[in-house]
Amino acid sequence: MNNALHGGTGIHKVPEELRFEIRRLINIEYDETMNDILAYIVTKGPTTLYKVSRDTPYSISSIYKKAKRMTKEYLIRAVGNGSRGDSTIYEVTIKGLLLCLAHNCVDDDLVLSRLRHKWGLRNYDDDKLIPLLMLIPHIIRDNDLRVLENIDALMIMILGTLMTNQQTRGKAVDEDIITSVRSTSIYYVVNDVIMNNLTPNKKPDIIIGNNSYLVGYSRLDNTLYVYMCRLCTKSCLMTLIPVNSQCQLANELNKAVINMVR
Repeated sequence: MNNALHGGTGIHKVPEELRFEIRRLINIEYDETMNDILAYIVTKGPTTLYKVSRDTPYSISSIYKKAKRMTKEYLIRAVGNGSRGDSTIYEVTIKGLLLCLAHNCVDDDLVLSRLRHKWGLRNYDDDKLIPLLMLIPHIIRDNDLRVLENIDALMIMILGTLMTNQQTRGKAVDEDIITSVRSTSIYYVVNDVIMNNLTPNKKPDIIIGNNSYLVGYSRLDNTLYVYMCRLCTKSCLMTLIPVNSQCQLANELNKAVINMVR
């Protein structure tokens, strides 16, 4: 491995169990050349393959061949052309960052920082981010990996899994991790997905939730927007119901909601 590509030894704060689970989830052939290309793009990208070849021991033909496979695996992606317009610029994807984390391709701090930036989670410290990463391999399937690139969809998927009490993959996940990620995902979905994507006249007057449901109430049209609910076998997600419906959730919330916003 070319140590010149790496930002120092650092102190690895990521549990080895997480690295193993990510390698299990992203189960692709991985070699030293791929590791060094990934490390370079994580550290200095977005960049061109010419620069990768110039600053590493590998020939340009070897770099292009390996990059073609890495692009196909969606570890890196083309994002535009260089200043002269004659070279393609590549950046690392979330999938590539996770694989880098799994193989220690650069310092953990750098990878976690890149993940925060790409996911828009700049205010999420390691105590929130690492539990989220710990849970991902137990929820995401290998054919769902593209969802990693969309933090809104990822958080909704995670919260939906936890709120509807679906089983996670593999061995049991620590309850403290589940509790942490449930709180993180609820906060994100409410503040960054729901509130940011609603026009002022569509925002709920109040949001109510617990381990069984997350609901917004609109006084204007007397409607409950069910973000997710597992009070019954229907396990509703992202649906509208009138307050006066016969739904178990509506019956449970009806008096409380009316009293709270009256």
